[in-house]
Amino acid sequence: MNPPRLYTSLLAPVVFAAAQVVLGSPQTVEVWVVLSEPALASLPRDAANERAELRRRIERQQDDIMKQLAALGAVESARVQVVRNAIAVRLPTAAIESAKKIQGVTGVHVISHRNRIDD
Repeated sequence: MNPPRLYTSLLAPVVFAAAQVVLGSPQTVEVWVVLSEPALASLPRDAANERAELRRRIERQQDDIMKQLAALGAVESARVQVVRNAIAVRLPTAAIESAKKIQGVTGVHVISHRNRIDD
C-alpha cells in the first residue's frame, strides 16, 4: 500500500531540512528587511521633484544596506519602494540579530507569504 499523498508531500521538506543539518549547510530564512527612508507613497503623486529625490535616497540606502547584508551571507530576492522601503533576502538564521543592528534597518520580518509584506 502506498502512503497517503499528504504524508509524501510533508516528508520532502523534513528530509531536506535533515540533509542540511547532516551536511552542515547553514539554515536560512527568507525575510523582509524594512528600511528607515519613507516609501514613495508617503509623498503626493504630483510632487515629482520630491519623489525623484526620495527615490534616489531609497535606492542609495537599499544599495548600501544590501552590501552589508551580503557580508552577513544574505542573497537578495526583491526590493520594494512604493508602498514600503524594504528588501527581501534569504539570510542565515544566525545573522538575523546582526541584520537588525545595521544602521537604517527598522525591522526584519520573516516572510510567511511571498506576496505579503505586512507580516
